[in-house]
Amino acid sequence: MKRIIGIMLAVTLADAGSKWLAAQLLGDGCVSLGWLVELRITHNTGMALGIFQGNRLAGLLLPTAVIVCGWLLLRRYRTTGFTQVAYGLLLGGFLGNFGERLWRGAVLDMIYFPFLPWFVCNVADIAISAGVVMLAASLLWRPGDWQER
Repeated sequence: MKRIIGIMLAVTLADAGSKWLAAQLLGDGCVSLGWLVELRITHNTGMALGIFQGNRLAGLLLPTAVIVCGWLLLRRYRTTGFTQVAYGLLLGGFLGNFGERLWRGAVLDMIYFPFLPWFVCNVADIAISAGVVMLAASLLWRPGDWQER
């Protein structure tokens, strides 16, 4: 449990710090870091890829429902170091974006990949994606991670 909380707090703080820094340094500008990545500010009032744009209630209720359902499902299984890291990444990403949605009504995204023109993200989004990939890999290739309590 300490590992999950530690990773969750690290991701939440890294996300908040990167958003604050981007807001201070970028303003309305754009910084190219080569052909791979650009930094630019956008405000997403929706969720992943802008779905439910402008619907604040959906932006608060749906992620909460996913976390609660996930917790109800996953509490049946023993955690391993691998799944603890995945859970920490997911929860930290959730808290980073959820807190911003709750207080500001939108999530600040700043990492843009020119070869994915529909996708602008932040540290929390990357942590959530990494946690989901880790859980999927665990389900597919690590059956020992899914022993019932």
